[in-house]
Amino acid sequence: MKDKSFIFTVVIPVYKVEKYLRETLDSVISQSIGFEEKIQIILVNDGSPDKSGEICREYRDRYPDNIVYIEKENGGVSSARNRAIPLISGKYVNFLDSDDCWSENAFEAVEQLFDSHYDETDVIGCRKEFFGAKTGYHYLDYKFESSRIIDLRCDYDCIQLDVTGAFIKSEAIGERRFSEKLKFGEDAQFISSILLEKCTLGVCREAIHRYRKRGDLSSALQNDVKDPGYYTSSPKYFLQALLDESIEKYGIAEKFIQYTVMYELGWRIRKKNISQYLTQEEYDSYLELLTGILMQIDDDIIKSHRNLWKKHKIFCLLKKHGKNGAASVFLKISGLKTIYNSR
Repeated sequence: MKDKSFIFTVVIPVYKVEKYLRETLDSVISQSIGFEEKIQIILVNDGSPDKSGEICREYRDRYPDNIVYIEKENGGVSSARNRAIPLISGKYVNFLDSDDCWSENAFEAVEQLFDSHYDETDVIGCRKEFFGAKTGYHYLDYKFESSRIIDLRCDYDCIQLDVTGAFIKSEAIGERRFSEKLKFGEDAQFISSILLEKCTLGVCREAIHRYRKRGDLSSALQNDVKDPGYYTSSPKYFLQALLDESIEKYGIAEKFIQYTVMYELGWRIRKKNISQYLTQEEYDSYLELLTGILMQIDDDIIKSHRNLWKKHKIFCLLKKHGKNGAASVFLKISGLKTIYNSR
């Protein structure tokens, strides 16, 4: 590849995606903004055992001035993304999953929003539309009522959880890297750390990130409960680490960080029948971790959280304030099933 500056860089970790990779790449190449002049792609083959590498080389040879291809031993999505970061030439970067796609006008719309508000934010999030085994828009789609810059200290429920559906100023990444200790939440931890710099988020209604839900349950997020790291590393190095970073920076856990953490806690509390994956000691340790994190969430965040049913909110408030007996009685009376009564 010739030395060249681009408007966008798209980093794509590649692993066992020969069925989907062409569709992903074509969605970037066909962008209305113009691929060859404005977009760089960095493909990182993370030791994929299928024919994904052949597809990468085919596209690299077709667009040698735009596509960088790297091969490495398997180390996970964070190590693949980290390997690509020093090679980013674009003003803005997107970390796209290798089975997802972009709407044709997405990059053009994002560039226009960044140009209009460049000094106000380092991150622009885009609407997330499911396709494949599930359709519809993501649970957080409410924040896309219009394209704008959001003050996260005011609208703290307008959180950004992923890097796949977002564009980040390359200069804002700095020395940050994705945590290779994490298999779950690594992107939320990474992007939330960047958001803490300005506490603002751009949202682009016109740009659609198409997120594939696989029917074969083969994605990492769809297999989280089977992995030990979901119960150990993720609570420590994602949830608690985010709270700690905000406190270190501002002296408080910013409400949008609390909301992000509570969003994840809400899903975790809902999970049932996890005993088959944990010993009694591991199970008790996991509940202790979650309860300790819950204690750091303000009551108003719990009460106002869009991702929690009213029953979950009552239960969380009882647990937070040490009313364990009342919480246990409430579970029985309400019929609510959570990880706290799954043994």
